[in-house]
Amino acid sequence: MKLEQLKALRAVVETGSVKAASLRLNRTQPAVSQALKALELQTGTELFDRSGYRLDLTPVGRRVYLQSLRVLAEADDLTQLVRHFEKGQEETLTIAIDASVDSGLWMPALAKLQAEFPDTRVVLRAEMLSGAVSAVRSGEAALAIAPMLSVLLEEEGLSHLRVGRHAMRNVAAPALIAAMNAPSRLSDLRRFTQVIVHDSGEAGGMFDRELGVQKGQRRWYVGDLHSKKALLLAGLGWGRMPDHMIAAELASGALQDIVLPHTHLPFEAGIYAFRQPRPVIGPVAETLWHSFEALAQNP
Repeated sequence: MKLEQLKALRAVVETGSVKAASLRLNRTQPAVSQALKALELQTGTELFDRSGYRLDLTPVGRRVYLQSLRVLAEADDLTQLVRHFEKGQEETLTIAIDASVDSGLWMPALAKLQAEFPDTRVVLRAEMLSGAVSAVRSGEAALAIAPMLSVLLEEEGLSHLRVGRHAMRNVAAPALIAAMNAPSRLSDLRRFTQVIVHDSGEAGGMFDRELGVQKGQRRWYVGDLHSKKALLLAGLGWGRMPDHMIAAELASGALQDIVLPHTHLPFEAGIYAFRQPRPVIGPVAETLWHSFEALAQNP
């Protein structure tokens, strides 16, 4: 049984005649008829009822036809995959994304990537703090997106593009803020538990300390921002969160900003896309980098 025979069967069923099928397949009518006869010889029975004006499938023919559709679909997928690799396109592309970055920033670029390279498997690694830098530095990720200081990326020798920004705000539940009794300095928060997300990277360089955590601070650690947010909402601690993740809670009053007259706690962070300076990457990663370049023109 050959794929050309199955294609002939599909074309005849969909067009209703050998003549129309031959035009679709750009083959002669005798060639299409011969392909159908070869199939019938292999199955040992007629696939079409030829008693009427239009060729209709027999019960056996219908089962063969339905199975042939699955085989042809898999064959088409295989052909597309082979062509994908013939063009040098990556089998897998790993992207490190800091969990604090709003997905609305990078999702359109990934949607475009999927449409253009559907056969490349994309792996998204959720990272925190130095995790994205570590993933790119080690080669485990081809590209990364994370809030970062440009000076750090320059020190690491990484090519980088500023693609956006977000604000980080120190917040707590109203009951905990009331218990703080109008703090005026950061040191007044030491006795209240600060909720901190674990660094997913190697924490080298400027990350070789807990940024934003003062000495003597009571602290709890969590593995992700959603757990941190849940603890903050429950009044079990205070901490810094990206504004896009707590906009609804700030609007409803479920969380409130910690206001310190003598200390400026909230800050804006630049969001950067970065990679190795002269990476050996394929066309898929390069296309994604070009999407980030477009974002960088209007961050």
